[in-house]
Parts: sequence; C-alpha cells; structure tokens
Amino acid sequence: MIRSRLVTPPDIEPVTVEEAKVQARVEHDADDALIEQLIAAARDAAEQRTGRALITQTWQQRGRPRDGVLELRRWPAIEVLSVSDEDGALSAADWRSVVGEAPEVELLNDPGGEITVEYTAGYGVTAEVVPASIRQWILIAVSTMYEHREAEVAGTIVSEVGYVDNLLNDYRVPAG
Repeated sequence: MIRSRLVTPPDIEPVTVEEAKVQARVEHDADDALIEQLIAAARDAAEQRTGRALITQTWQQRGRPRDGVLELRRWPAIEVLSVSDEDGALSAADWRSVVGEAPEVELLNDPGGEITVEYTAGYGVTAEVVPASIRQWILIAVSTMYEHREAEVAGTIVSEVGYVDNLLNDYRVPAG
C-alpha cells in the first residue's frame, strides 16, 4: 500500500479572489473570505481529480517499491528531497530520481522494505504557470459552489455542461 501526505501546502492559490469574483459576477467584498475558502476547495478538488500538484508543495510518500522503483503520486515532481527506509536516510548514491512527468525513485540497491520519499511537486510558485484549462475549471467550480452553497437544490432543472470536466482530461495522471 502506498500512502501520501502533504507536508507543506502551496503558498498561494492558482486563481485570485478577484478572478473568482469576476467569474461568479460578485461585485462586493462581503464574501471574500468565503470565496478564498472555495478557491482552496476547488484547487484541492482539481488536484485530487488529476493527481497533480498545481502550485509548488512538498509531499511525503511511503510505500514498497516494485522492482526497485517507487512511482511518485503527485505530478509534475520538481525535486526529490530525501529517501529513507526504516533504518534512516539513504545516501544519494543509493538511489536516483526521475522528476517532471511520470516521476519515480529507483533504488540502486533495493533493501526490500518500505521506503519514504519526500519531494516537491507542482508547476511552479506563481499562478500563471498553472495550465489555463485547470485554472478555468477552478474558476467555474468556485462560481458553482458560490451559487449553490447547499448539497441539494430544490425546485430547479439542472443540466450539466459537458465541457467543464473535460477541461481536466489532458492533465489526469494515469492510475498506477
């Protein structure tokens, strides 16, 4: 079993409150704190749906390598910070990493147990580096959550707009 844990969240969100207010047609400041919460929730949802880290963040992943290789769950990986096993940190000479898309850590001498990898992932430290279609999906999600704040909507006819979730399709990490 592979377990992942967010160590350091992103410093900023991929969209601003002002951008979200334009999308949601909000012309006052009374709900800015709520909109900030909705942006964080939408970013988290986009990251969960795609398997990507959008803004630079640090992750820790624990699991048993398959054939000496542990595939990292959050793409794109920027840097592997450390690799350790139950005895402690492994020397950098004991492993090598592939970052970017399809990131992984290969053990050069697999001890056979679980390892823990700490790494940074994301497109970068600014919102502009996040792909436009993911940012647009977040804006639509925030606008929808702002408009429909309850779990159910009574007395309306709801129609799904098909293109919205397709905005994330090209960014989904293949299940491993």
